Parts: sequence; C-alpha cells; structure tokens
Amino acid sequence: MRAAVRFLSLSAAERNLALEAALYLLVVRLVFGVLPFARALRLLAISRAEEGSGRFAAGEAGAVGLAIGRAARHVPFRAACLQQAFAALLMLRRRDLAATVYLGLARDASGSGLEAHAWSRNGEVPVTGVAAARRFATVATFAA
Repeated sequence: MRAAVRFLSLSAAERNLALEAALYLLVVRLVFGVLPFARALRLLAISRAEEGSGRFAAGEAGAVGLAIGRAARHVPFRAACLQQAFAALLMLRRRDLAATVYLGLARDASGSGLEAHAWSRNGEVPVTGVAAARRFATVATFAA
C-alpha cells in the first residue's frame, strides 16, 4: 500500500517513466531469458561498440536512471544489473540519447571466483549501476 501511495505522489511524467522502465525491464528479461545472448542483441538492434551515438543530456539520462531504479525495486521479477543496464539503453535510444552498456568482471571476496556486473552511461553521465562498477574490469561494451 505504501508503494502505491508513493507512486501516486510522483508527477505524471515520473509515473510514465517508471511504467516505461517496468515495460523495458520485462522486455529485456524475456528476450534475454528466451534467446541466446547474441541473438537477443540482434533482435534488440544492439551492437558491440565503444560508445553509443546520439546526444548527451544529463537531466534526461538521470531521469531514466531513476525510473529504472524505481521500477526494478517493484517489478514482480528479479531485475538484475544486466536487465537494468539494457533497459536503460533502450530507453535512452528511444530518446535519441547516446547509450553504452558495459559488462565487467572482478574477483570475488575469496579471490577464487569471478563476479560479473553490468552498468550503463550516457557519455560520462552514469545511468544504472555505475557506483558498483568501480571494482570491475570492463570486458565488453554495447551501444545502440
């Protein structure tokens, strides 16, 4: 009930962004859950690239990041960093903003295994998962 009250207290634009983010999280989750990774990328028209084309807009990119975070906390499925990063990429692309997703690896706390993380940016502007990304070495980048 508290979540519904908070949602209704958002502006109409923020509510619309959160609903769009939830939809993109679902799409990404389904596509990556059903198809092999390379085929999912082709279907979503995402390519391996160093940086996305489009414009840079910190305000719009930040709003997308907030919407993804809000939606990820409330969707009825687990929206991991990978889904969040690619959902942000699709939302940024829809707005003709540059979008890049980074995949990274780091040693786990014991030093015997690996951990993976995904994050997204609009140029130098963090959109999703960037705070946790500092300890990860980038192994792949994708843009749309």
